[in-house]
Parts: sequence; C-alpha cells; structure tokens
Amino acid sequence: MGEEEIRKEEPAQAEEVKPVEEVKAEEIKAEEPAPAGDRKWYVIQTYSGMEEKVRDAILGNIDQMGMKTKIFQILVPEEEIVELKGTRRIEKKKKMFPGYVFLEMVLDDESWYAIRQTPGVARFIGTKVKPTPVSDREMQRVLKQIGVKEEKLEVAFEKGETVRVISGPFRGYTGTIDEINADRGKLKVLINIFGRDTPVEVNFEHAEKVV
Repeated sequence: MGEEEIRKEEPAQAEEVKPVEEVKAEEIKAEEPAPAGDRKWYVIQTYSGMEEKVRDAILGNIDQMGMKTKIFQILVPEEEIVELKGTRRIEKKKKMFPGYVFLEMVLDDESWYAIRQTPGVARFIGTKVKPTPVSDREMQRVLKQIGVKEEKLEVAFEKGETVRVISGPFRGYTGTIDEINADRGKLKVLINIFGRDTPVEVNFEHAEKVV
C-alpha cells in the first residue's frame, strides 16, 4: 500500500469524540517485547480532523485495554512547511496523510477490536476481512521524511544478492550488493559499467531483489 493509495481514500465524516486525558508520549514500552516478526505497521482511517484525538485516546487507554504488549508506536506524520505572507515567513506543520494514523502493533482479534472501538476510528486500511500492513520499504520512507529512525525494521537485503536499481541515474541497471548500511538505509552495489564493476550507492527504496 503506497502513499498514493492512502491519499486517494475519501475522508471519513466527523463524529463526536469523547475527550481524553492529554498524553504526551507517543511511544509505549512493552512490558514483554513481542517477537519482531509479529510487530508490523498498520494504518487506520479516522473521522475528519480527529487524528490527534484518536492517537491520544489510544495512548490514554493502553493500560485499560490491556494493550501494552501489543501496541508500540502511534504516529500522525507531519512535515514542516514555510508559508509566505507578504514579507513574513511563517513556519507551520502540515499533516502528510490527513485523516490517517500509523500504528506499530501486533495484530490479533483482541487488538484489532480494541482499536476499532476507539472513538474517532473509522476503519483499518486493508481488505474487507483483514488489515494490510505497510511494507518495510514504504514505512522506512515515511519515517525518514519525518526524521524518525526505525531500528526495528528488518533489512530485507543481504550481501552478495543481485538487485535492480528502480530509481535515479542508474535506473534499470542490475548489480551485486557489496555493502549494507542499515543506519543510513543505503546499499553499495557493484554495477558493471563499460566492462568494469563500479560501486554505486543506492537507497533501500531505490533497489529491488532480482528473483
């Protein structure tokens, strides 16, 4: 599910949301860490203008819902923009995905029900019968845009694998992974150019495995 799919969804209609106690923390520490393979990012659609209220409602009721070991991070992605009014520069924050909230969680019947019952939540993004998790590559891109480092995302590449570059000046070339820099989200790929293996630096999201 890409950014385009999120943006083209019709905004949900507003409904009354019960006030919740203000909660500043946006990351919940699990008492017992869940297996890495079970933790995934999902997107929920909220009623119009209710993103922060939904986030705070979930955070404020983590203990009551018994979800401390199933819900880990809740994000309302924003970006800083500069608005010009005459000669004045006004810095503002703009929601990257209006009407949506990102959750890192372990999805099961219990957690799914708890989130869906939160005031202001319209639905999970996915099929009619099951929410669809956001891919690691797409989530890395979102987190990078908002300046959040995500150490829990598994690196999908291995040294020696063959990959194809899908974006940038070397688009269409294939090569072998020589180095992986997980912290920077970059690969060093050896691409054959004019008969010589040339090392090229490629972002994770600009490469795909050759099957």
